Amino acid sequence: MAKPLIVGRKEFAKIYNVAQTAVSDLWVPRGLVSYEDAAIVSGKPFWPGGLAVDFALPPGSRGRQLDETLLTELEKEQGATSRPKSKGELPPLVGLQEYGALFGVTQQVVASARRRGGEMLPAEDYLLSGSPLWMLSTVLDAASETMKHSRKGTWQLQEKVVEALREGRYDGPGSSIAARGNYGAKKG
Repeated sequence: MAKPLIVGRKEFAKIYNVAQTAVSDLWVPRGLVSYEDAAIVSGKPFWPGGLAVDFALPPGSRGRQLDETLLTELEKEQGATSRPKSKGELPPLVGLQEYGALFGVTQQVVASARRRGGEMLPAEDYLLSGSPLWMLSTVLDAASETMKHSRKGTWQLQEKVVEALREGRYDGPGSSIAARGNYGAKKG
């Protein structure tokens, strides 16, 4: 199976040699890129790699120029073999919040298990903008080991959450971007 190239805010900014805040503070408010085009995982946006590549302006023009060297490094780092252009082409993704919902535990419990290492959680498929991400298939492949290593059987796979993630209708913890600061304040 092809592993898709995915970019968070930091990776998006990096391949264009701009400040890490450019994506959320400049490009999104100006309508140049949209959160609607991103998969929202644990409250953060992650865009398909092909969309990020296509964001470049034509070579030689002023503005957004893709750094091909940094793009190649990112693809190598991720082991990415495809560049999807829409979020619908991405596999279901799981962050710490979704992982918790999948097993009926909190995000903090998942983060603690990840820090401890061992056999409780599989290695993340991505580490983007400081956040671990797994493909749902990776989580499900390791589910029996996760439950086996659970103290007192606390971690139990929630089939309803699995189906919601598979079908793209998950609306639990982490499924939306939390409003922050002045930009998050309701107007009017």
